[in-house]
Amino acid sequence: MPSSPRLAALAALALALLLPSAAAALTIDVSFTASTYQVQAGDRYADLLAEHTSGVVLGASSVTSLAGVSTSVYAPGNTTDYSVLMSVQLVAAQSGSYQFQAGVDWGRGGVAAVLDNGTGATVSELVRTDDIWWAYDWNHSDVFVTGANLTAGESYTLAWIGFEGCCAGSSTIRFSYEGSPFTVLDTGSMGPYAAVRAPGAAALLGAALVALPLLRRRR
Repeated sequence: MPSSPRLAALAALALALLLPSAAAALTIDVSFTASTYQVQAGDRYADLLAEHTSGVVLGASSVTSLAGVSTSVYAPGNTTDYSVLMSVQLVAAQSGSYQFQAGVDWGRGGVAAVLDNGTGATVSELVRTDDIWWAYDWNHSDVFVTGANLTAGESYTLAWIGFEGCCAGSSTIRFSYEGSPFTVLDTGSMGPYAAVRAPGAAALLGAALVALPLLRRRR
């Protein structure tokens, strides 16, 4: 016999509970750890990530924007000897050329990298060993730009790791797609370039199995 509206609602609820709600198109995270490391010639992204993660965690947050990232916001009371990791996880919605502009305070250097999560390959990487301070001026010579060609449907990590001795200036990341004007990287501006993956077949089957007993009991 046809299922009632109540049964349909229960089945829909089961599906909603089992599946991720609109699987996040992208996630943005910031973390600070204690560190006195000075970036060296020959260091790679993996080396600097290991240095960052080896330190005592001073603060870690999931955020909506990479604007004004500083210890005063995410690790209060810490102004010296730390490292910062700013990272973005996304599945690209649009293939093309992406550029990333970094205004940072990395007195001991750092790295900007794009990683292919599917293969583990480094798509692009720029290591800086010098003292970088952008002075909140996008025209400053210490502002730097990196870029990568991303492929729609592929999963990527965008990452910036910096090391600072003193004195905790804030950092901001902006991006550009196919030569468009740079805009602050946040969930709103980057959202159109990040895809939401459809539920997998296994998840859909699981949802159906959850809903089926509900339907049978109400016949």
